[in-house]
Amino acid sequence: MRKTIESQADGELNPIAQIRPCIYDIDAASEVKYIKIYTDQLTEFAQQLEQRDSDDIDVFTIEQSAQENELTIQLFQDLMTGNVALPSLPDVAQRIQQAFSQKAVNVGVLANIIHSDPAITAKLIMISNSVLYRGQDHIDTLNQAIVRLGLETTQKQVMTYAVNELFREKSSAMKAKMQKLWKHSQKVASLSRILARKSKLFDPSMAQLAGLIHDLGEIAILQYAQEHTEMYDDDNKLPQAIRALRPQITSMLLHKWNFSDELVTVGEESEDWFRNPQDEADLCDLVMIAQYHSFIGTPEMKNLPPISKLPALAKLGMDELGPKESIEFLKQSKQEIQAIEALLA
Repeated sequence: MRKTIESQADGELNPIAQIRPCIYDIDAASEVKYIKIYTDQLTEFAQQLEQRDSDDIDVFTIEQSAQENELTIQLFQDLMTGNVALPSLPDVAQRIQQAFSQKAVNVGVLANIIHSDPAITAKLIMISNSVLYRGQDHIDTLNQAIVRLGLETTQKQVMTYAVNELFREKSSAMKAKMQKLWKHSQKVASLSRILARKSKLFDPSMAQLAGLIHDLGEIAILQYAQEHTEMYDDDNKLPQAIRALRPQITSMLLHKWNFSDELVTVGEESEDWFRNPQDEADLCDLVMIAQYHSFIGTPEMKNLPPISKLPALAKLGMDELGPKESIEFLKQSKQEIQAIEALLA
């Protein structure tokens, strides 16, 4: 996996690596100037800034890098050597992805594939009769459901169902962590759908799927940690591994499943709050704002920058969403969020 760092890009002012010792090889494509700041100096400087009282300084707390985290390093090495079993999509989802990639799709083709999975069939019929898609007539058959939803929405709903299944962890050790991750992903997916409709820039079904998969790599990390409990002997190592490797593993998973580049970008960059690669908003910007709102009222909020500092907000045409407006937006959207979460359950 390679990443190109461009000197003029706003988001590239972040550290190249947060894992110590560094596990990346860095090649210069041209003559470069760089600055090296030792962690202890950076920490001391941040503490000095926090002690100042000035309206001219914005202070954002950056968590100190994970030092000598055996779990992080071993997981990364196992990923690079192919020794980690990444989750696979169910057969029905794989076949649908293949059909769309070959552009051999119609109602009959999708129905023939989906009929082999009664659970997905029932889910699609239920969704087609939900408040999100309901028409005048009640839907009773899969073919009718596909016609009402449309081919692309049907594909996204099948992918959504397939992703849902990955969150079902039976291990008691990881069950609570998996449920917390599922609740977060469910909330971000719901907010992404609502914000997509509000912005009128994105397909709501696509936005919902993007919100659901944005942290997907964490599932693989939790499964790996379950098999290597000896590597995280304190409460910090697992969260550090998740923060360090979640974007890369999410990207690997989405590539493996033949998801679009647009969705891969969501997995890689949706927590890079200051990303600003282009003037136009993209799906990653939408999911980022959805995720920000999912953190409002939670302990995670203290680690976030002010929402007005996020370039994505203006690009989405949502400059009006300051702190008070965001809380009001969540209150007004509560019933719709609950309805979407119920469909995702």
